[in-house]
Amino acid sequence: MAALGRTATLGSSSRTQFARGAGMARLEASGRGSLARGTAGSTPPVQMSRRCDLTGKKANNGYAVSFSHRRSKKLQQANLQWKRVFWAKENRFVRLKLSTKAIKTLERNGLDAMAKEAGLDLYALPYQDASPARQEYVAKHPGSPKAKNPRAMKESTRQEKLKAALSN
Repeated sequence: MAALGRTATLGSSSRTQFARGAGMARLEASGRGSLARGTAGSTPPVQMSRRCDLTGKKANNGYAVSFSHRRSKKLQQANLQWKRVFWAKENRFVRLKLSTKAIKTLERNGLDAMAKEAGLDLYALPYQDASPARQEYVAKHPGSPKAKNPRAMKESTRQEKLKAALSN
């Protein structure tokens, strides 16, 4: 019986040590805790924000209520969609992450007014040009521009190797 009492006290003290952070340090030292949290000195992984670019809408804290009325916390996420919006001033499409409410408001107020209100620089966003000059250039030069691979085999060397392979 005394052994059980001693084990119980040891267990509670180890729990308090874990609550103070000693247990997490032990887990990180063993390598198991590094999955849940970054290792000491490392930067946390970057995650895209779930926030509307124009209205700033984000997740709402709420409760999931069960039949027995037990409540557990849950996040009610905003209905966000990636949307390509035409920007008439610059004659281009701009890619934005918008809530569906913002899409409706955008049709009523316009992109320039909403971006100004949100403090958003539309020139800094990824875009697709819709000007006739750009369309003409794309028609003349099909395919997307590709960076040259410095490690790629030179064309003359490739042809020599093909001839050598075919002659054997």
